[in-house]
Amino acid sequence: MSGNVLLEVNNLEVSFRNGKVDVPAIQGISFSLHEGEVLGIVGESGSGKSVSSNCILRLLPGTGRITNGEIIFEGRDILKMSKKEITNIRGNDISMIFQDPMTSLDPLFTVGQQIGEALKKHSSLNSIERKERILELLNLVGINQPEKRIHQYAHELSGGMRQRVMIAMALSCNPKLLIADEPTTALDVTIQAQIIELLKELQEKLHMSIIFITHDLGVVSDICDRVVVMYAGEIVESGSKRHIFYQSHHPYTEGLLKSIPSMEQSRSVELIPIEGNPPDMQLLGPECPFAHRCKYAMNKCAQEKPPITDLGDGHEVSCWKEVLL
Repeated sequence: MSGNVLLEVNNLEVSFRNGKVDVPAIQGISFSLHEGEVLGIVGESGSGKSVSSNCILRLLPGTGRITNGEIIFEGRDILKMSKKEITNIRGNDISMIFQDPMTSLDPLFTVGQQIGEALKKHSSLNSIERKERILELLNLVGINQPEKRIHQYAHELSGGMRQRVMIAMALSCNPKLLIADEPTTALDVTIQAQIIELLKELQEKLHMSIIFITHDLGVVSDICDRVVVMYAGEIVESGSKRHIFYQSHHPYTEGLLKSIPSMEQSRSVELIPIEGNPPDMQLLGPECPFAHRCKYAMNKCAQEKPPITDLGDGHEVSCWKEVLL
């Protein structure tokens, strides 16, 4: 295991206000992240991946509310910090790469101005030193002609270059933790591969911890050390990359893996989808949330959520199949 524990999320619960009803979004999840480790969080859209990461920086929208739990970063609970304290951490100790660089970058400011904003707030560099640091960051993330790009706006850059700018912004203050929220979603396959390779190189060079959020298990296999699988706001399985890809125990994880195309697979072989749809979070009852889509479902699954079963060596799963069979 890499280094000391940098981040601990304990029994986190989050809900969103919908009219007069509180809709659960995260239901008591717990995980940890070590120094220098890359943790992947995977699951379908709506599983709670992005909400859980936004909680780490307390970036929930106005309707969102953290109802329970703690988020311990370097021994301090982020949820108990003042607004000033969390502002000092954002972009400094913890940075985030958001999903869509076109909407995350401000169209009214140049690349240089936007990267320099965090440096201006969190460092003592003067204007000349900030410019040098910005050029250094643009070079670091592989942007050509940085002297030119520093004066350009987001609309003048390609999708891949905009994403590289977002990475440069996130790295500007040498964060200890980088949260990458589906950073390759809006990019074509070639650029995706370049961005993943860049993140791998930067992680090794800077020895920072990364939380990588994605629905693409192929990306996870390439960059992550450990994996958390989320479904309906819960963690249904977690473990090392080897555990998840070669020794998976939860039917949902099994379904995700079977829906991935393989290079060796014949074109005549059809992919196996996960039948049905994720549950309506407003209608969740005491049952296992995956029960109505699970081919192994038993009577017990429709009555009660399964406990977390420790399979050893850091591998955990929440499934009655592991308890009763």
